[in-house]
Amino acid sequence: MPMTELSLSEQYLLLALDASAHKFGLPARQVMQTFACGAAVAELMLLKRLRLHEDGRLEVVDATPTGYAGTDLLLAELTAGASGTTIRKWIHSIYSRRRLRDLLFEASLRPLLEGDLMSAEQRKLLFVFASTRYTPHPGAIARIVQRIRAELLDQGTEADDKTALLVMLLDSSKLLKAYFFADELDRLRAGLKLLHERNRDRFGVIRQTRRTIDEIHVVMVTTASM
Repeated sequence: MPMTELSLSEQYLLLALDASAHKFGLPARQVMQTFACGAAVAELMLLKRLRLHEDGRLEVVDATPTGYAGTDLLLAELTAGASGTTIRKWIHSIYSRRRLRDLLFEASLRPLLEGDLMSAEQRKLLFVFASTRYTPHPGAIARIVQRIRAELLDQGTEADDKTALLVMLLDSSKLLKAYFFADELDRLRAGLKLLHERNRDRFGVIRQTRRTIDEIHVVMVTTASM
């Protein structure tokens, strides 16, 4: 399956669950799942299903399914009652509701498992607690990283909207540094900023995604301090 046919959440989770790259451990499950939900919000804005107003309110403007299981589950949840709430309240709701996070997480993983882009191994922690270890296929990881490199580091290549948003999400959750050298990270960030400045109309969703990411960080900090 071409990487461009995967949703933002699916691509994000492939890299977030890559234990071979994240030597000091994977992100906390709650954090990973919340960022995956943030990726789904960004995709819905990119596909013009969702609008983020200046006052922070989320509005569903088109409830047509996207074809991505996890993204459509989030869209249905928003359509059923969360549309009109603020992005901060919605992110807080996701962060604090494990059942909803688990449902969205599992829905986003299903196409990866069915497409042989990831494997799952049932395990028991301390021989008692059941857990699942997910292992992304190295080829799938390589294709995503190569696409980022080609579109944002190599000369003369225009970045795809999805690629730009994926880089933002990976960078904000401290995952990008596992795949790029420090000087490449600086160039990626500079390239993203330049794209935004040159194409403000086209990349308006970048500003909205940045706001979504900022709200994720606010929710995590405030929740941790309670």
